[in-house]
Amino acid sequence: MMDFLRKYWQDIGGIVGLVVCMGLVLFHQQMQEISVILWLSFVAILFHQFEEYRWPGYFPGIFNVVMFKSINPDKYPLNRHSAMIINLLIAYGFYLLPLFFVDQIWLGLAPVLMGFFQLIWHGIVANVKIKGIYNPGLLAVVFLHIPIGVWYINYITVHNLATVYDWILGIVYFVMATYILIIKGNLWLKNEKTTFNFDQKQLGPYRSNKMR
Repeated sequence: MMDFLRKYWQDIGGIVGLVVCMGLVLFHQQMQEISVILWLSFVAILFHQFEEYRWPGYFPGIFNVVMFKSINPDKYPLNRHSAMIINLLIAYGFYLLPLFFVDQIWLGLAPVLMGFFQLIWHGIVANVKIKGIYNPGLLAVVFLHIPIGVWYINYITVHNLATVYDWILGIVYFVMATYILIIKGNLWLKNEKTTFNFDQKQLGPYRSNKMR
């Protein structure tokens, strides 16, 4: 079961995202607008992860080779197992949780802020590093995270739903989640001896001399 999940978690996420979209088409008129926005935010991260790890799917190559100059880019510092754990926690924890507590605005703000942060990472940092204009994840950021995030902030502003404390808690929660799930998560789960390697497609054109 775990081997299946390690191989196909991003595909399962893509399917879940499509099912949610179909559900929204059918039932959005019976839902609160803020709930629709949060469901779409959840869909955004699922499609983002699909873009990074399946199609075109070579984010691991950029992360391990370009960012960390790894001589073992198929498994270090990011590997198939750590990528699964980190991304499942982000999608089905961090992004899904606000849907159960829609009135807790700070919970919804944090994923929105992470979406904006992704524009800095994918739109600027990664592109500067690869000396290009596209890297896997960028399309989801530009066409999903940013417009959905702007919609959410506009909605809570127009309806006076966000207090100063919501903004403070949302920012703190976003920073903590980013630090724990992404920064520390990669440090805790890195393993040079792991057998959970990425395949060549997930490395794309980014391979060290050792693998050539």
